[in-house]
Amino acid sequence: MKKTKLFFSFILIIILIFFIFIYIFLESLNEEKIITELENKYDLKIKQDDQSKIKIFPHIEYNTSFEITDFQNRFTIDTLDILISQPLFNTQGKLNITLDKIFIKNLKFSNIEINGNINYFNNYIKNQNNLENLFDGIYKINGNFALETTNEEKFVISFLKLFFENLENKKSQNFAFSRLIDAFGNSSSNFIGTVKKNNNFLTSNNIQMSNNENKIYIKGKYNYHKNIINMILDLSQNKEIYLTAFIEGDLIEPNVNFDKNSKFFQNIGSNESNIIEESILKFLNNFLDIDD
Repeated sequence: MKKTKLFFSFILIIILIFFIFIYIFLESLNEEKIITELENKYDLKIKQDDQSKIKIFPHIEYNTSFEITDFQNRFTIDTLDILISQPLFNTQGKLNITLDKIFIKNLKFSNIEINGNINYFNNYIKNQNNLENLFDGIYKINGNFALETTNEEKFVISFLKLFFENLENKKSQNFAFSRLIDAFGNSSSNFIGTVKKNNNFLTSNNIQMSNNENKIYIKGKYNYHKNIINMILDLSQNKEIYLTAFIEGDLIEPNVNFDKNSKFFQNIGSNESNIIEESILKFLNNFLDIDD
């Protein structure tokens, strides 16, 4: 009899914990409060496409869809689908985000998937006054991107391609920057990697953008509260890195510098090096929409 009472007492405790967790989970997802905070904080207009759906069994699940307008013209998002799930007897939950299309300056992203493993319970305990940090965790990302250019920008890219083709033929360059310009400037590419969110920082050491044999490896940190970026771009061709760029400072007008010890700059005179650096910056200006 005593064992039976203990067993049912244990079951009762589990049920109480379960309902407490559901309460915490749903309170943390106070839609109106979260949307208002995000709109005010980042100067956005967030519109829900449909009424959110919530399931309790067999696991807690929350699903919603948004359209987002950015009043500062930093980006445009057509449809953003969010699926948050939490197993009943596991601290590790999931956050899945899909975006059909998103425009960031000159870049068009499509078919984006973001999947994260999130400890909502632990995050809630640590960040009750900052619900934004409820979603701290590690995310896998993948999707496609393309460079959206005007006719004038296409002309600049074509000119730079010809410039580097002539340079590569003259110097017998092993690495063809012209092929990278052609690949990323004229056709759709893909990206894959992981991003860690911790408070207001997004960090990554392994984002890879690829198009045929051309690849760009990205690692660094972005403080989205202060809009400060600190990134390293490694340009690779035929599985070998030949040029490294450093991008630091304000996201709108960052400082861009190159590693002069990169293989791309080998056997090039100092005068030519300055001209080449200016030409690469022109391409990056179109690719990243930064000031040179």
